[in-house]
Parts: sequence; C-alpha cells; structure tokens
Amino acid sequence: MEALVVRTAGEHVQVRLPDGQRYPATLRGKFRLEESPFTAPLAVGDQVRVRLEEGLAVIEEILPRRNKLVRTDPTLPYRKQILACNIDQAFLLVTVESPFTPLRYVDGFLVMCEMDGVPAGLIFSKADLPLKPRSAQKRAFLLALYKELGYAVFSVSVVTNEGLETLRPTLKGRRTFLTGLSGTGKSSLLNALIPGLNLATQPLVRLTQRGRHTTTFSALYELPEGGEIIDSPGFGEFRPPDVTPTELSHYFPEMRERLSGCRFNNCLHVDEPGCAIRAAVEAGQIAPSRYHTYLALLEEIRNLSP
Repeated sequence: MEALVVRTAGEHVQVRLPDGQRYPATLRGKFRLEESPFTAPLAVGDQVRVRLEEGLAVIEEILPRRNKLVRTDPTLPYRKQILACNIDQAFLLVTVESPFTPLRYVDGFLVMCEMDGVPAGLIFSKADLPLKPRSAQKRAFLLALYKELGYAVFSVSVVTNEGLETLRPTLKGRRTFLTGLSGTGKSSLLNALIPGLNLATQPLVRLTQRGRHTTTFSALYELPEGGEIIDSPGFGEFRPPDVTPTELSHYFPEMRERLSGCRFNNCLHVDEPGCAIRAAVEAGQIAPSRYHTYLALLEEIRNLSP
C-alpha cells in the first residue's frame, strides 16, 4: 500500500497511510545506499510503498518525486541533503532584528528554490515589534526589493494577527516547505495557523539575541482549511549543489533577464569587459546585497570545482 513520509529524525521515520493512521517506519536495506550522493534517502513528503509488520511500516519502494529541495551538506561538501519532496512552494521566515537574518542566507534559500524549480517566498515575521529606525528602513526596503523580484512576500505578526488572513489563502490546498533561523518565530507561526498544535517555543538568548533550537526534526502538519506545512529545522547555511560558475547567474531573476546584454556568453560578471550585470549594479538596478551573495556563492563553487 502507499503511504506518505510525515516525519524524519535521523533513522527515525514516520509514515501516514491513506486512512490517516500513522506508523513508525523502516527502510529495507537495499535503499540505504541506493542514493549514495545523499546523506539520507528519504525526506518528508516522499510517497512510498509499505507493508505492515507488527505495528511497523516496512518501506519497500520510494515512488518517483515530482520535485525535491536539495542543499549541499555543510559538513560533507560533496554530499547532498534532501530537505523535502513533492512540495508546491517554499517559504523562509525572515527577521531584521532579534535575530537578524543575513541577506546571504535569504538569497541562498531563494537560489536553492530557483534551482529546484520550486516557487519561493519570504515571510517577514514579528511585524508588531518596534524596530530601530535603521532596521525599520531595511525591513521596508527588503519587502519592496523581493516583491519587485517576483517573490511572494508577507509581513505577519502572531501577536496582533497582522498578515495571517492574507497568508492563509496562499497556503490553502498546497504543500508548503517552511524554514527559518532559530528565533524567527517559526513555531509560533505554526501554532497560530494550526490551533491546538502547541509546538514548544523559546525566548531569545538574552546576551546574543539569537534563538534556541526548538525544532529538531522535519514534520508534516495539516492545515485546518486544507493544505499541509512541512516544518523544517533552521539551517546555518543554504549552499546550492550541482551548479557551475557560468550557470549560477541564471538563478538570480534580475541577472537572468540581463544575461543577453553581456559581451561574452561565458561572462562570470566579476571583471569582464562589457558586463551587463555589473553595469546594472553600478546603475542601482541590481541590489548590491544580491550581487555580493552571487560573488560569495561563485567563490564557493570555484573552490569546490575539481
């Protein structure tokens, strides 16, 4: 029978049958090395075939995926980590204060989604909190920047409920991957979207103003109005795999639309003459933060090249 992987925590896997029953699951040995480039062969969202044995679901087959989100494993640079499968969209929670979400982290997430063909968006949380003037300006600038680039952008507060009614229709009927750095309010947002969920939340560490990890596994939750959210632990860094230096700029929308203007087809947009991308940065048409992320990712890719 078919089942859906709804929870992964290392070797511990849980599946949901079509009738809603959940079972702990285990993989048959032949699958453990079947996808050797990956740190684990399964992810939340996978459809599998199982047989039941004394209250345990034995996974006999992993069904074809329509998509998957993949990042380079930060501890094993030549292996990949599957974050989620068979999803309709992905969102990253962002805060500009307490804690600050680095823009390289934001852009790394968006590049990863662009590479995997998954529609992506940003949720700016904690809209009720007062910000320092400079942070408030940065928040307004980033909201406008990413919206102009074509990404879905929301501003929400679980305290005042601001933005939640605007966000819900986007989640309804879809399977959404949700992640964010510790302290950005992911568990609080899920509790607001799914009454009775009661995920644990933690205050920021006072000295560092950084979050504590409250999510230690990936899990799929059902939304009351229909749809599902895959809650994923916050990651320290998003590093997209399997991209060459000349391909990287294709995953920045504002660069992609200008590539035909470069003098050379293999332009890397660093110091080549006649580069349309650098000209657009100098003209204020491409945000410097986005260009700096591009350069940092380009350097990483070059360092990993054989």
